[in-house]
Amino acid sequence: MDVARKIILIAIDTLRADHLGCYGYKLSTSPNIDKIANQGVLFERHYATDVPTRPSFTALFSSQRGIKNGILGHENVASDFRILKPLLAEHFAAAGYRTGMISNLLYTTPWLVKGFKDIIPPGLRWQGGNAEEVSAEACQWLKTYGNGDFFLFVHYWDPHGPYIEAPEFYQKIFLAEEYTSIAPDMRFIESNEVLKSFYSQYHKLANRGETRPKRLLAYYDSEIRYVDDYIERIFQLLQQLNIEEKTLVIITSDHGEAFGEYGFFDHLSCYENVAHIPLIFWWPGRIPEGQRIKGFSLGVDLMPTLLELAGLPIPDDICGKSLVKVITGEKGTSRQEVVTNTCATVVQRMYIRENWALVHTLSRPGFDHIKEYELFNLAEDRNQEIDVSEKESKKFKNMRLALEDWLARELQGQADLLHFMVEKGGWAWRLTPLQKILCKHPRILLKDPSLRRILINKFGLAVNWLETILREEN
Repeated sequence: MDVARKIILIAIDTLRADHLGCYGYKLSTSPNIDKIANQGVLFERHYATDVPTRPSFTALFSSQRGIKNGILGHENVASDFRILKPLLAEHFAAAGYRTGMISNLLYTTPWLVKGFKDIIPPGLRWQGGNAEEVSAEACQWLKTYGNGDFFLFVHYWDPHGPYIEAPEFYQKIFLAEEYTSIAPDMRFIESNEVLKSFYSQYHKLANRGETRPKRLLAYYDSEIRYVDDYIERIFQLLQQLNIEEKTLVIITSDHGEAFGEYGFFDHLSCYENVAHIPLIFWWPGRIPEGQRIKGFSLGVDLMPTLLELAGLPIPDDICGKSLVKVITGEKGTSRQEVVTNTCATVVQRMYIRENWALVHTLSRPGFDHIKEYELFNLAEDRNQEIDVSEKESKKFKNMRLALEDWLARELQGQADLLHFMVEKGGWAWRLTPLQKILCKHPRILLKDPSLRRILINKFGLAVNWLETILREEN
C-alpha cells in the first residue's frame, strides 16, 4: 500500500451513524457522504471512546481513554490532562507534514492544539462557524498547502444543537410528518417532573421552544444535509487541484444525539444513539471500494491507523489499535468488545459485546427509571428502552464479570477516574435550563439527595440555604 502524504480528517459534530443513508437511514440526509462511503471503507460498528465533545476528541488525538488521559467530561480542565507523549498532529508535524486545524476546539480544549501549525477557528468562538464557513476555510487552506504533504483536521459543528439554524432550503426538505413512526414517545420524560422541566427549558432556549421530537428530528436532519452539501465542496476542490487520488479522507464524529429515547435528549448519556458514530475511509485506488466492516472499532483507533497509513511509527502504550489490516481485508476485526464512558447528566459506562450492551450508571440524579446496572439486547432494542437484566440473568451475570475483567486489564491497579466524576457531577447540571428549573420547581431538592449533592457542587451553599427555607415552609 502507498504511504499517505495528504490526509484530511473530517469530524461532523453530533452525528448519529443511523441518520446517514450509508448506515441504513431511509431519508435523504447524506447523498454525498453515501457516495464517498460506497467508494471507500465503512465501519458499521464504530463507537466514541468517551462522550461528549471534549473527552471524545481528547481520546481520538491522544489514543488514550478518558480514564487514562484524565479528560472524562466538560468539568475537566487543562491541568487534568495527563498525557505527555506526542498527540496525533505532533507526529505528523515532526515528520514534515503541514498541519492545519479548522476548528474552534482551542477555546475549551487547548491541549488539543499541540502539533498544529495553522489553527483557524471559524466564527472566532466556541461552537462558532457554520458548514459554509468551515468548508470555505478548509478549501482556502488546501489551495495554499495542498501540493505538499499535509494533515488537515476539519471540524463541522452542524448538526449540533440548536437544530434550527440550517438555511430554509434545507429545512423544507424534511417534513415533521415523515417522522411520526420513528419519533420517541417521550413517556420517560413526561412521567418525570425533573426531566420534563429540564427538557422544556432546554429547548425553549436552544430551539425556540420547539419540543416535539418529530419536528426536532426534521430540523436535525436538515442540518446533516446542509453539512453534506458543503463537504462535497472539499471533494470538488481535491479534483480541481488534481490531488483527489493522492488524498486520504476520513469522515467521523465525536458523538451522536438523543431525542427523548429512554428519557434522554441532546448527548447526555452514552447509550447507543449517542455512542454509535460513523467512520468512513476514502482513498481512491489505494484501499478497497464499497467495503463494509462489521466488527467493532473505537475513536482511539484513529491515531494508530493514520500513523500506519502514513508510514510513521506507532507509539507503545496507547489504547488504540490500528485498523489497517481490517481496511485491507487481511483481518476481520481488531476488537471483540467496546466501552464508552460519559459524564453529562449521568455518570455512565457502556460495555458492548456482540449484540449485548451492559450499562453501568454510577450516578443518575433525576433519572428515577434507570437502575445502576442494565442489560439491553441491541438486536431487538436499538433505543435501549427495555432492560432485560432479570429476564436474561445468566447473560447479565456474564456481562458484569466481563466488564470487571476489562476494567482490571485497563486500569492495572490504578484508580478508575470515572468514579471521581460522580462527586463533580455531570456538566449539564450547570446549564441555564437547570437554574430555571430550580426557580420554578425548588422542591425537587427535597426529593432527590443525589441531585442535591451535585447542585451544591455547582452552585455552592446557596442550595443549602434554599433547602433550609423549603423545609421551614413545610
